[in-house]
Amino acid sequence: MIDYGIVIEKAIRRIAEEYDFDVGTVEDAIRYSEVPLDLEKLVSEGIFCFRGPNDDVKYDNASVCLSGKILANPGVAKILIPIICERIRNWDHEDITVLLSDLKKVIAIMELNPDEYPGLQECSIKPENLPGEEIPDDVKEKCHVWSMDKKGMCLVGIDANKLMHIDEIRIDPAKVCVN
Repeated sequence: MIDYGIVIEKAIRRIAEEYDFDVGTVEDAIRYSEVPLDLEKLVSEGIFCFRGPNDDVKYDNASVCLSGKILANPGVAKILIPIICERIRNWDHEDITVLLSDLKKVIAIMELNPDEYPGLQECSIKPENLPGEEIPDDVKEKCHVWSMDKKGMCLVGIDANKLMHIDEIRIDPAKVCVN
């Protein structure tokens, strides 16, 4: 027999860990969602996810399903997305992988709620104006760089999902750059 409480707790912790929230933030997003969640009902609807060779795996698999359902709730998304967007806007320019990670996180939640969040503009973030260091003119001519950190690592690619050092762009921009 499945223990719904274990699945719910694991799902909340999973969201907190994957999206860099504390557990209380996730719990509050669920509690204060404008679109109420019946977590036990969601677990029972996803009972097919409770499978695997042992209970640990079964509970983990069920928590994956439930965490997706929680994040697909527009009320939860409305609370969590602005937190990630604020982290993006306030990125310290130190490590481009942090910016890329937060972009992936916010986009993942937005994709679960496409009617409410058709793009980063809903976050008051224009993709062409991501925070970062000033891109040198000689690089701008060779490659569209979305953002750059203080060490010269750049976010490039048509979907702003590839990393390349500024020196590599200067040597061989055709590798990854799309203008």
